Amino acid sequence: MKKIKILQLLLIIVFIITLSCQKSREFIRERKRGGMLIVSIMEEPSTLNPLYPSLSGLSPITEQLFAPLISEKPNGKVRPGLAKSWIYSEDLKSITYTIRKDAKWHDGKSVTAEDVVYTVNQIKNPKNNSPLSQRLRYIKDVEAIGEKKVRFTLEKVYADELLHTNIRPIPKHKIGKNLENLKKSDLGLKPVGSGPYKLKEWKHGEWLELAANPDYFMSRPNLDRIVFYFPSSKEELIDELNLGNIDFAYDMPPAKYDKFKVYKTVLSPGKSYTYIGWNLKRFKDKKLREAFSMAIDRKGIISDNLKGYGRIVNGPITPEHWAYSPGIKGIQYNREKAGKLIRELGYSKKRFQKFYSGLNVRILVESGDEIRKKVAEHIASDLRLLGVEARLTELQSSEFITRLFNHNFDAYILGWNVEKVFNPLPIWGSDGIYNFVGYKNKNVDELMREALLSLDREKARNAWLKFQEIIANDFPYTFLYEPQKITLVKKNLQGISPNDKRPILSFLDELWYIKRPATIVEFASLGHHYRESQEEIETISSQVTATTEEILQASAPTNVPGEGVIGAGEEEEGKSEKEEKPAKKEPIIPPKITYYPTEIEYPETAKKLEITGQVFVKIYINKEGNVYKAEISRGLFPPCDSVALKAAFECKFDPATQAGKPVEYSQTIPFRFPPGGW
Repeated sequence: MKKIKILQLLLIIVFIITLSCQKSREFIRERKRGGMLIVSIMEEPSTLNPLYPSLSGLSPITEQLFAPLISEKPNGKVRPGLAKSWIYSEDLKSITYTIRKDAKWHDGKSVTAEDVVYTVNQIKNPKNNSPLSQRLRYIKDVEAIGEKKVRFTLEKVYADELLHTNIRPIPKHKIGKNLENLKKSDLGLKPVGSGPYKLKEWKHGEWLELAANPDYFMSRPNLDRIVFYFPSSKEELIDELNLGNIDFAYDMPPAKYDKFKVYKTVLSPGKSYTYIGWNLKRFKDKKLREAFSMAIDRKGIISDNLKGYGRIVNGPITPEHWAYSPGIKGIQYNREKAGKLIRELGYSKKRFQKFYSGLNVRILVESGDEIRKKVAEHIASDLRLLGVEARLTELQSSEFITRLFNHNFDAYILGWNVEKVFNPLPIWGSDGIYNFVGYKNKNVDELMREALLSLDREKARNAWLKFQEIIANDFPYTFLYEPQKITLVKKNLQGISPNDKRPILSFLDELWYIKRPATIVEFASLGHHYRESQEEIETISSQVTATTEEILQASAPTNVPGEGVIGAGEEEEGKSEKEEKPAKKEPIIPPKITYYPTEIEYPETAKKLEITGQVFVKIYINKEGNVYKAEISRGLFPPCDSVALKAAFECKFDPATQAGKPVEYSQTIPFRFPPGGW
């Protein structure tokens, strides 16, 4: 009887959702078309193939190129995408999607059910090593029913069937039949998608230009073009903001955003929490961890270091999530009470002695993250005022991660993302790979499994509520805050609502200008003003790399072997950049590589974490064909970046020529990790 009631409840929910998804006419674009939008993002994608999201998730560029089966309304609920409708079978073990008749690929061919079947099979194919394969683990079969209908058959009934089957299809007709690994296709660099925009040009390491798709099934987007600009540093971005060349700047540092008066500020939830983790072997007593937590002024941290752009969190699930427990009160800041707890535990200090005997904390923090460093300094100061000898240690991400895995720390500061569909077992499970603090609680293990396997959303939520309460009361972490994302937007740009629950970069195609900008920015020159103002150096240390939590969270769900190093022969020649400032009007014939190092190291830390991706290196080639300068345009992981930079200097070329004479030339080449070639 209980099982029948659960199924009935699910059927009612599904029925309501399905009814709300049939009205595709509700989406109407504003008709104020025209203009170019320049968007700054710090992370340049290594590939535009939707089957290979980066460490931090799917790129907003890829989202504009490839449409999903199901889209999202501003209120967070589902609406039609490529699929105009979907229905469940009576036993809830299958979902049948109906593809829109007017859905087309960018080359004009129709999107079919066979494309969806092909995409699912490619994701599940172990040879392709797609990070999405874990999400499709319960899909037993997928089959085309005619040209426009596709049925997903599932191994079991569970709550997230719709979310897990919502893929972004790729065009079957554009992939070579004999391709052994999908990463080797041209789709990552020359995508043919079904989304609102098409790729026009990509200058690796600097910018990427999209053009409006006039045949998009939801109607042509409002903006003619979107240019994604990849600044090499926050300082370069701020320089461009001062010049007024950026229309949309995502994820600004709290300390710097309010300098720019021509922009309006848009705040959105970070959907992550920052915490300090305690080594439970070092600090076994729960009362001691409670005292530490009580001595940390979290409101002061948010006010002083985030300029107020964050909110206190008290547990391992953030407030926007459906399973969040508002009932957890959390620890209150009280230094006097914290001191009393420590003295009750037997710690003491002599007269004029500043710190309690035998009580010290070394806090690890990842270098390069200025906000986290200031937060760590704030915590260390709070603990010293309590009488605890606290110090700070900054580490590069590779050494930081190594120390975490070896449990070689007193405390550390990190953050975790909490997505709509999430699995905290790797973090909180007694044998979890990322359970760095050494927390073990059988009750918590059982609650997580109960919640993850439950078909009843309310039953799952009750399990998650108990899970949060236990974690909060055990103090393995001191939960600090949820940071808010700060986006600067030109006041002339419209279409952003403070009540919109979608990620702000996911609906760029819905934006429009009140009045088209009178001045057209020469986007190809973005960043040049700042770089020309800096002293000439052999290498650039300011680069964007994945953060520790991005690396860890991307590695957690699946075991994804790496990809080989890109071949830099004739295939690479076609991807060369144009010389920025040609000396003459005659065309320059790009250089041709004659030697490419094959014995490239795969750093041990990267191998252990199964880091895969590309490092983009900009090289400067002299008239003799030698690389005399190299810069990291876009990093991946510090040890990999160092190896790529060294390998770049070993490359040899037949020099570029202009009017038959050798000339200097610069271009960006990618190095893939792990090495191995095509």
